[in-house]
Amino acid sequence: MLITSSWKIDLLLLLVVSIYMLYKYSTRKFDYWKKRGVYYPKPVPFFGNIADVAFFRINIGDWLKNFYDSTDEPFFGIFVFDEPHLIIKSPELIKQIMVKDFHNFDDRTVAAPKHNKMMQNLMFFQKNPQWKESRSKITPVFTSGKLKSMFTLIEPIGKDLLSYLEKNGDVLESKEVCSKFTTDVIATCFFGINAHCFDDDDAMFRKLGRNVFDFSWRNGILQTAYFFRQKWVETFKLDFVEKWVFDYLHEAFSKTMKARQESGAKNNDLVDILNTMKKNSEFSSDMADLEAEKLVGPAVQFFMAGFETTSATIAFTLYELCLNKNIQDKLRTEVLSSIKKHGGVTYEGLLEMKYMDLCVKEILRKYPVLPFLDRTCKEDYQLPGTNLVIEKGMPVFISMFGMHQDEKYFPDPKKFDPERFENTNYNSEGFVYLPFGEGPRGCVGERFGLMSTKAALAYIIEKYEVEKCATTPTPLVFAPKSVVLQSTVGLPMRFKRII
Repeated sequence: MLITSSWKIDLLLLLVVSIYMLYKYSTRKFDYWKKRGVYYPKPVPFFGNIADVAFFRINIGDWLKNFYDSTDEPFFGIFVFDEPHLIIKSPELIKQIMVKDFHNFDDRTVAAPKHNKMMQNLMFFQKNPQWKESRSKITPVFTSGKLKSMFTLIEPIGKDLLSYLEKNGDVLESKEVCSKFTTDVIATCFFGINAHCFDDDDAMFRKLGRNVFDFSWRNGILQTAYFFRQKWVETFKLDFVEKWVFDYLHEAFSKTMKARQESGAKNNDLVDILNTMKKNSEFSSDMADLEAEKLVGPAVQFFMAGFETTSATIAFTLYELCLNKNIQDKLRTEVLSSIKKHGGVTYEGLLEMKYMDLCVKEILRKYPVLPFLDRTCKEDYQLPGTNLVIEKGMPVFISMFGMHQDEKYFPDPKKFDPERFENTNYNSEGFVYLPFGEGPRGCVGERFGLMSTKAALAYIIEKYEVEKCATTPTPLVFAPKSVVLQSTVGLPMRFKRII
């Protein structure tokens, strides 16, 4: 039945009414922060404050940093589509949430979907109490003794790295070089497999890394949904990575573990560590009967969490060194001194490199690869010293990138200045430096990541001077189709042999 005498007019009216109803629905919560007296940037219908991210106009790190820079309030609200999210700026409040009241913020906004059993075994996506159980089992993997043993596996990969630079020389995309190194390290140390990334540009483990972390429409949409729209993940059964990636990693680890159990061979890698810990009952009592599907979880976790963060940190360090020759020369002096003392790049030598440590700390300040921290409020929580009650289920974010670039905490923040970390502990003095997170849910693989990063830098800086070339990007622009910090054009530079 027509409302008017023309079906065209009726159709137009229906369209207008439908749009109006959608508008009202999408803006129904836009007074949430106003009612609570909390500052918030003005949202737009349908998208809230996330339109620039949704249309891939800006990297999430830059997006949150822009909001961080827009106000001096200790906390503020934003809207992700129609849902309110809280952003914490105050270091005191961050410490309260991450450490003192961690029990109420022990889950991330990301979570393993019910349809994906493999992801449910990955600690990054787990919620309590499952996360706590996994953490207690995995922490012993990274003792000093086990790290020292695993370092012997990195040494031949360092030689492969130098051989690759010798053969391919001159101008190279440093991020790709570092990705090859990191992929080989992770495949060797956690899967017991030689990935051959320096020999084959299409090596399977390198393909896996590209599939998960190269910026693409698929990765941009899915990874953003996991952090900011978990309901869509469950409703549409979205996978953080494609199923074949999990299947390949599962099969690779399971084959290695089975072969080791049958042969009794040892290689000082994660496979051996898990086998030994299982035999010695170092895991909790329920570990004895765990099937390979759950044992493979830590290996896949370290591949996903360690690959991009480590390779990007190495590449960003090389980038800053090629722009700051005086710092590069000072670092090389330390590296050469250590190599002369220890007879090569060694685990003990890396621990003694104080200036190397300062350089890496400064890189992690300037380029925190995952540029934000996320938590979910478990129960209604009165934010200390305020009238705000954070409601149960509220997503809470911290702009690590914004804080690390805040001149209030780090004078001249755009400058690469390793010595700013000399005799200063920014966490104990202010809780403003959080590259590995903080509190009980801080990065479990921090020490392994730092060891791998410093090893790669030592191998390269000993024999090569990195220089800016015609295509080295300045300034950097970060890829919008990525939840991590990645240069849109890579990090090309010249590798000049000096020894």
